[in-house]
Amino acid sequence: MAFNLHKLIKTTPPWFRRGGDEGDVILGVMGRLVRNLKGHPFPGWSTADERRKVADILLPAILSQPGFKTAAHAELNELSYGERRTLLERRQLSPCIAARQDGCHLLINRRQDTVIMLNEEEHLVVHSFVPGYDFGELFSILFRLPEALSNDISFAEAPGRAYLTSLPGEAGDGIQLYCILHLPALSLSNMMPQVIRGLEKLQLNGAPFYPQLGEECGNLYVIYTHPVPPNSLADILTHLTDITSSLTEREHQVRARLLELYKRGDTFPVDRINRSYGLLSYARAITLAEWVDAISMLRLGVHYGFITSPDKSSDELLAELAELLITGGDFPAGEEPAPRNHPRESTAAERHRTFIIQDFLRHTILHTAPDCPTTTDFSV
Repeated sequence: MAFNLHKLIKTTPPWFRRGGDEGDVILGVMGRLVRNLKGHPFPGWSTADERRKVADILLPAILSQPGFKTAAHAELNELSYGERRTLLERRQLSPCIAARQDGCHLLINRRQDTVIMLNEEEHLVVHSFVPGYDFGELFSILFRLPEALSNDISFAEAPGRAYLTSLPGEAGDGIQLYCILHLPALSLSNMMPQVIRGLEKLQLNGAPFYPQLGEECGNLYVIYTHPVPPNSLADILTHLTDITSSLTEREHQVRARLLELYKRGDTFPVDRINRSYGLLSYARAITLAEWVDAISMLRLGVHYGFITSPDKSSDELLAELAELLITGGDFPAGEEPAPRNHPRESTAAERHRTFIIQDFLRHTILHTAPDCPTTTDFSV
């Protein structure tokens, strides 16, 4: 490894820090770009020796590129179960390659805004992450490496179909775009099923960020495109931008409506915000489902001004909570979980979450209502 992957896993990727004017809704954008080598079988149909041949071609070429000479690198058989699990949760490893071994490689640059997988579903897979809504920066990062490699390596192409992929129907520019949205108001108002159905009619996809926890857990969603057909990236990007802008506007409208109902005497969603604050303050073990729901409500509370800090701005609070929401507050060390002594025993990760939230709560004040002087102060 060019630099220690174990140390890298212990740090939070900087792309989790949200940015942009719509950071309370749009947490970040991601891109996936794939390429295959000409004359080599796709990874799903190749042997370990064939995958090693592909890696022998791509690996030295990648490690010679600026930004990747000191990249963390490991073959999949060098990673423990715990390390794979952590990387999966961070979207720095795909489920497809996580189960593979010989000839499959993972590279992560120092900035952690680019992840490269060799012999996943395709020979070369590049994932890039950018906070906020900066697709210009995303494309700059995403295309830099494949364009540099194309000077010396021949990628599989077909006339009229652009870059070939393991699924013929996905041949094209070899790129998919993703946008991570925090939509608590739409979710709490039971509008997300309608939103997901509407996205399908608009040739987009929507899915929970934590699908294993249920459709609305954490109120965090990923909106993504189909694989982009040849020479249509600009149109797809415009379409995705328009739709996400409309969703952001609708989310703000529903938030304003919920606040208006609260001012008229409805306790919702302030009751949910207060309950979440209490859970995080006093619980001694927090499951992932409880965590993402509670952190989501705290972000909504910061948006409304119900949660403030004497020494941090609301933008800083939202940024910290975005990081905690996306990472799930799980162990960053990549260690395998210790076995439980009995079924009801809490896990180390569940206990760990109660510690990492304390620093946030220590610098915040919960206002039970905008016009109520009663506060719960954890700043002492």
